Amino acid sequence: MFIKAQFVKCVLCVVLYFIVCVVLITVKKNFNFKETIGITTVNLQTRFSIPNNINKKNVELEINILRMDELNGETIDLQKSAALLQRMSNVCAKYKLKSPLIKKHFLYNAKHNSLYCWIRKVASTSFTKLFSDMSNRQVNNNLYKEIDFLSPKSLRDLLHFTRNNVVFKLLVVRHPFHRLVSSYRDRIEDNSKYTAQAWLYVRQILHLTRPELFHSNSSSSNVLQQMFLTDRKLKIVPSFREFLEWLLKQPPGHDDVHWTPYHTHCAVCDVSYNFILKLDEYTFGDVNYILSKMKLDKSKIYLPRLQRTRTGVTDFNTTCRYFYNLSTDMVLRLYERYKVDFEMYNYKLDKYLHCSKNKN
Repeated sequence: MFIKAQFVKCVLCVVLYFIVCVVLITVKKNFNFKETIGITTVNLQTRFSIPNNINKKNVELEINILRMDELNGETIDLQKSAALLQRMSNVCAKYKLKSPLIKKHFLYNAKHNSLYCWIRKVASTSFTKLFSDMSNRQVNNNLYKEIDFLSPKSLRDLLHFTRNNVVFKLLVVRHPFHRLVSSYRDRIEDNSKYTAQAWLYVRQILHLTRPELFHSNSSSSNVLQQMFLTDRKLKIVPSFREFLEWLLKQPPGHDDVHWTPYHTHCAVCDVSYNFILKLDEYTFGDVNYILSKMKLDKSKIYLPRLQRTRTGVTDFNTTCRYFYNLSTDMVLRLYERYKVDFEMYNYKLDKYLHCSKNKN
């Protein structure tokens, strides 16, 4: 009887030991799986958390996609990219921003599941060319007209693409002041060509800054002859300061696409962009990541050099030269006009104040 009891006790011990081992193995597997999938989750949630009282747009899905891409070997700066997405969401909540989706502001490619919002003077020609090539159109001239072919077919389609997690949604930005100077140089100052912006706005600019050109005894045709050649190229080129004096008097919401704020043009608070490329600090890794997400062969794709324009690159030094004749007050007013874009993409104002010659 004693031997039988000892045998039963031993069997129970073995069974219990086996159950414990199975439980421990299962727990370990689950822990390892969670640790692999959720690597840096705690750190990221701490870094990119914002106050609970802000009704923010949820960017967790976009950040998780970035995290998984990094785990799969993509050459991206996870912390920087995730922080930029979160910052954009925070600023949207801070100012309670809403802006309409405009179909013609977006390019879409179904084969490559890619959606891109073009912004003039922010490498839009390069990326429009890329989308054109992705559609096998092989167009080299008049890329502006490609929008008609590359945009989503309807607003309903666009809305669907913005909400589809499979579609890669790209936004490209640069320092707002660099873009503004670049727009002025290309669309107003460069009078070697006709531009719609010069034809439409220079009369308004000069009417404000040089009213003597518009004396009552001057006919409309005479004024036009003073300002334009027969091919509608400019004779009189307004200075950058004159351009800004006019721009700062224009009501918000009616800007030309070459200088409209990013957040209104691309509905950034209503579209869950997956990646934001900052043109003034991009890396080859960033570009390769974009091409990879668009399912393009990096060894075969030619992306035109970013920022290349007829008038040359507009960087900080170039921008600073154009700001030399501005007053500090004008620079501050200009900043207020683009304040949301500055905050969203973490651009700074200070050094541009030092560029201005006049301090009052």
